Amino acid sequence: MKLLIAIPSLDYMHVDFVKSLVGLTERLHRKGVAFDVCIESGTLVYVARDKLTSKAINDGYTHVLWFDADMVFNDSILDDLMFSGHDFVCGVYHARRKGFHSCIFSDIRLNSLTRVEEYPTETFEIAGCGFGCVLVKADLLREVQINYGTTFLPMKSYGEDLACCKRIAELGHKMYCEPSARVGHIGHIAIYPEDHERWKSELMR
Repeated sequence: MKLLIAIPSLDYMHVDFVKSLVGLTERLHRKGVAFDVCIESGTLVYVARDKLTSKAINDGYTHVLWFDADMVFNDSILDDLMFSGHDFVCGVYHARRKGFHSCIFSDIRLNSLTRVEEYPTETFEIAGCGFGCVLVKADLLREVQINYGTTFLPMKSYGEDLACCKRIAELGHKMYCEPSARVGHIGHIAIYPEDHERWKSELMR
């Protein structure tokens, strides 16, 4: 295995993500895994993802481990994702905005977009996912790039991640989710003075 850890980033990285990344890379060093970390910044995420894909293909990497820069994960995340042995496998994570919906989809057809809200105990097939935590073989990305001229260019009604999943499915490949690979998604909330009063009252109960 020659692994590229690929991270698109708009401008900054959360400290908890950096801690997770350091823990993972230390584990990979101990295990003797050949890997590099590449961060591509820019305002257009799909452009950053396409550049990272080209690097993986051109520089001879066998696998790409995608992370968004606002994820939190255990240092064993690669082992968890590799356990199933599939060419494309994602971890479980949810949106960071209110509602906190799953970012894993059982159907991505325009009129029946369906999120996976309950997870089985074993690896299961999916229709698509966000790319906050995905392990994929570089050869699969190469096939997408050759056939479409892009991997992540958004389509009408599809963001860059689901657009890539749609292309992968159209080429006849299957995608999977590994439910043991659970990933946190760092969010932000506004705290008001009354929230402190509510917290104090709960402590008094």
